[in-house]
Amino acid sequence: MKRRDFLRAASVPAATATASAAAGVGAAQETGNSTSSGTGTATGTGTGTGTGTGTGNETATGGGGSGGGPTKTVTVGPGGSVVFSPGTDSPLEIAPGTTVEFVWDSDNHNIVVDSQPDGANWQGHETIENEGFTYTHTFETLGEYSYFCQPHKRAGMVGTIVVTENPGGGEGGEKELHELGVPIQAHWVGSATILGIIVSAIFTFYILKYGESPNTGTGRNG
Repeated sequence: MKRRDFLRAASVPAATATASAAAGVGAAQETGNSTSSGTGTATGTGTGTGTGTGTGNETATGGGGSGGGPTKTVTVGPGGSVVFSPGTDSPLEIAPGTTVEFVWDSDNHNIVVDSQPDGANWQGHETIENEGFTYTHTFETLGEYSYFCQPHKRAGMVGTIVVTENPGGGEGGEKELHELGVPIQAHWVGSATILGIIVSAIFTFYILKYGESPNTGTGRNG
């Protein structure tokens, strides 16, 4: 074989091997690019999930502001009067954890804290507001809270809230009979009323029929 023919024959396998190697490198590069795209997608999804979690926390914080216990309402200046109802005429008695909603029913009123138990942090609402405004506060610390309306304090617009483990009906004042341990049923009251009417009727009939004295009867017969 001539030298020229030998070199030509040897160059063909070498070129083929080179092309195969290049193709392998290209495929490897494409595979790497594909892996990189996958990483980018995963990162994007993770970021989206993080944003959703942040929104949920914000909603939970907003919902927690209203408290999870019972709610009582105090009307501020009902019908244009200068009282808190309840609060002025009788204290509002509530259990710890109760949220009190103050509802303005007339204009030019505020809530200034006069005294409160140690450890309590009630700030009141000292900005003067008008009808339709509402303000809420959750009372946790046991004890007595005194407050007043600054523009109408001299007119007697003061209030009291008592936080106790055993609130007496929620609005203070005199105790009802059932609150003293005596159970009252509606049908008992009705039955007692009917019985009283019957007894009264029988007694009246007896007096009218048999109530004459012997002397009176003898006098008529004579």
